[in-house]
Amino acid sequence: MKLDRAALTLMPMHLHIDAAGRVLSAGSTLRRIVGDIADFHAAFEPVGPVADVSLPQLARAERVFLRSRADPAQVLRGRAVRLDDGGLVFNLGLGIGLVETIRRHDLTDREFAPSDLAMEFLFLHEANNAMMDELSQANLRLEKARRRAEAQAFTDPLTGLNNRRGLHLAFEALRQGTGSASAGQFALIAMDLDRFKELNDSRGHAVGDAMLCEVAARLRAITRSCDTVARTGGDEFVLLLPGIFDPAALEQLGRRIIRNIEAPARIDGAASRISASLGVAISSRYLRVDWGRMQADADAALYQAKRTGRGDICIAMGDRVDADGIPEDGGC
Repeated sequence: MKLDRAALTLMPMHLHIDAAGRVLSAGSTLRRIVGDIADFHAAFEPVGPVADVSLPQLARAERVFLRSRADPAQVLRGRAVRLDDGGLVFNLGLGIGLVETIRRHDLTDREFAPSDLAMEFLFLHEANNAMMDELSQANLRLEKARRRAEAQAFTDPLTGLNNRRGLHLAFEALRQGTGSASAGQFALIAMDLDRFKELNDSRGHAVGDAMLCEVAARLRAITRSCDTVARTGGDEFVLLLPGIFDPAALEQLGRRIIRNIEAPARIDGAASRISASLGVAISSRYLRVDWGRMQADADAALYQAKRTGRGDICIAMGDRVDADGIPEDGGC
């Protein structure tokens, strides 16, 4: 086959070598990628199926893969044709390294043959990346929106505490962890504010709402991060305390909560005072841990505390009792 010099002008990625491997010419784009080269063997290493073959054998290969010795990460691929004088002409391409090579050498559409779809491929690649980035951002926005919606679904909008749904979810998690081991036990405290209606009626709903937020803040300050504090409606609150089931410890904690709630709160320029009554149900006092039963018993204990003069705490008996009718872990 004879070499058509005019054809080489249409091949910016061509490489023309003689039978000994001396470089006779190279396309403008190829020179930008591998620089000025004088000897094929010094510049390239055949790899893949054509590794360790002679120059004439390269012309018989369906595909030729050439790794740049100066830049081993750069692998070119293409075809070789043997000429009548024993030399070879390669028409090379960038293969899977197209995007990286174009960016690294700042190649433009002018560096490629008009028939080469390299830039079209690059455009599709960039468009795909842009689309994937946008999808990723959209997914992040949706995930954030989902989390906000989920938080709102389980949160009391006034105080930021859990609402009934959040409380029930936390109770179910504790219930499923209960058993004979003491670490799985917990306490449920129902709390109702004393004299809150008088404050709300005399000073208005805005002051009442501010007091509810103050109570919420005080409850957060006195409880642990593992505890669940919920506002279940009006001036009613419920606390779930995992790992606390000793009546004496709960009595002490309840008194501390009451003292904190009774401390004066300065709202809208004036000091305001309220109190709180607490009813407690302890999971270890039940043969079967059930939300309805524990809540009802805690509410009953709460109203018993109110009947004794308010600002008090009462612990429910539960149903796990001995033959004498006394709770197995002690009575109230």
